[in-house]
Amino acid sequence: MVEKRMMTFDGIVMYQRDHKERDLLVKILTREAGKRMFFIKNGKSKRNHLAAELQPLTVATYEGTLNQTGLSFIDDVKQSHISRELMHDVELNAYATYILGLIDSAFVDNQPIELWFDWVKLALHKMEQGFDGQGLANYFELQLLPAFGLQQQWGSCVVCGRRDLPMDFSEKFNGTLCQLHWDQDAQRMQANPRAILILSKMAHLNLEQLGSLTLKAETKQDMARVMDKIYDDQVGIHLRSKSFIQQLHSWQNRLSRESQD
Repeated sequence: MVEKRMMTFDGIVMYQRDHKERDLLVKILTREAGKRMFFIKNGKSKRNHLAAELQPLTVATYEGTLNQTGLSFIDDVKQSHISRELMHDVELNAYATYILGLIDSAFVDNQPIELWFDWVKLALHKMEQGFDGQGLANYFELQLLPAFGLQQQWGSCVVCGRRDLPMDFSEKFNGTLCQLHWDQDAQRMQANPRAILILSKMAHLNLEQLGSLTLKAETKQDMARVMDKIYDDQVGIHLRSKSFIQQLHSWQNRLSRESQD
């Protein structure tokens, strides 16, 4: 017999999936019990009293049954919040969705990950307050690397340990190289040192310590390029939300060039 627990729990809706003709499966990151899949009977109906509180990126306190195996169930919603900023800003929505996708890929279901719940909730709040979406996504990419089995050195040269010189990232050495040792890896990222400096600082900060970022477009592009290459080459996950972000940036760049012509 499946063990059942009726409880009140905090959750962040990750995504919905159609199930049969009228029902929904809803993946929720819960603070108390990790990622869980919930069965919502008649979830597609507009009359379902839970519909509004089960939209992706909703942060809510739910009451329901958490099963150790199989599907779980929601009976009621105590309180909920969904950011209008995230709903109306396509790019911010995509970055928030991407962050949740990273969490989904990095951890198995039913494993409590309270710290990551708290960080995702804080990240959504920061986005709502105007924090740069890409900066937050890069932060989560860096912090999740150990969960994917990667241990990298950021901020000091892997050869000599110096921190006071311009740095670049080397996949060969799995860390940053100072300018004196760039010749050690002809295939290094060739990134803007400012981008590497910011990524290095992010790698060693608690999310609560991460202040607002004002970044030049060139710096942001190099930050994204470095993290994309690491995830493509070493992590090996390819999320649809990230592909959408890349396409969105491609469209934006194309429109910008056309407006300048």
